[in-house]
Amino acid sequence: MKRLLALLAFVVCTTLAWGQTTEGPAITTDEFAVVGVGERMPSFEVPMTNGTTIRSEELNGKVVLITLWASWCPSCRKEFSAIGKGAFKGLLENDNFVWLPIAREENVATVKAWFDKKGYDFVSGSDVDRAIYALFATQEIPRNIVVDRGGIIVHHSAGYTKKGFAELVERLENMLN
Repeated sequence: MKRLLALLAFVVCTTLAWGQTTEGPAITTDEFAVVGVGERMPSFEVPMTNGTTIRSEELNGKVVLITLWASWCPSCRKEFSAIGKGAFKGLLENDNFVWLPIAREENVATVKAWFDKKGYDFVSGSDVDRAIYALFATQEIPRNIVVDRGGIIVHHSAGYTKKGFAELVERLENMLN
């Protein structure tokens, strides 16, 4: 019995220690994640709604929040509503922060039209064939991935809750201070 308890304690402590980073406790990934906390951000390039193309290598040295989303997704709409109401106030003005929303299976024209309808002035990437999404996960949106200045994933979560989103924003603010 003592050996079993000692083994259990070892497993719990190892698991908790493994999920730690210098930026605070890591948020573990879910069963549908392809890459997880502690791994390097995959390489990709994404066409943006403003006509530019972003290459992941260009983001080195920045804290990056990748949001994988779709305009038809109810949880994504809630998250974008929170952002539209100022949830990222202060973050977006920080030169060391990049927010990179990428619309899954939607073209640039569809995303632009949805943004116009909602009154958002955001710029988003478009992942029509789901190739970028497939680098990160197999299912579920919205999906938020935080990458530290060294290109390492420190947070990977799926879904939206007010509390979880507020904690994400707080984590980003702490990483930038």
